[in-house]
Amino acid sequence: MITLTIFVLILLAGVQGDIKILNTPDGIIRPEPCARICSGVEKEYSGWSLGTGDSFSHRVYKDVYMSDCDFISSAVITVTSRSAYWPCPTFSIWRVYNNRFTLFTVPDLPPEIESHRYIPRNLLPVWMERNQCSIYWTAVGFVC
Repeated sequence: MITLTIFVLILLAGVQGDIKILNTPDGIIRPEPCARICSGVEKEYSGWSLGTGDSFSHRVYKDVYMSDCDFISSAVITVTSRSAYWPCPTFSIWRVYNNRFTLFTVPDLPPEIESHRYIPRNLLPVWMERNQCSIYWTAVGFVC
C-alpha cells in the first residue's frame, strides 16, 4: 500500500506544471494556480474580410475564437501560420479579448498580391481561403 501511495505521489508530481505569467495586456497578475495555457489550430479557412480605410485597405483580417479556454481577461497570444500551397503572410494581432482575437495581415504579402498585379484587391480574402492558411495559436492567461 505504501508503495502504491509513493507511486501515485511521484506520478502526480510529474503531472503538475509550472506556469508563470509575468505581464498581461490588462496589467493584472492573478495567482499562479489560475494560469492556463490554451492552444489551437484554426483550420476554418473562410471568414477572411477585407480591411477598410487607408491603413487597412490592402490587408485582410479574421477573428479567431478561443472561448473554450475560459479566460476571464485578455490573454497573451502568439500566432504562426501554415499553408499547403503558398507561404501565408505574416500576421499582426490587432484586438485581444477574453474569448477571441483579431489578426491582420502585415504588408509583406507575396509580391503578386502586394503589387496587386495578379490578384485584385477585392479577391484577397478569397486568396487566403484558397491557400488554406491555417492559424496556429497559443494563448496564456488566467481562468480565475
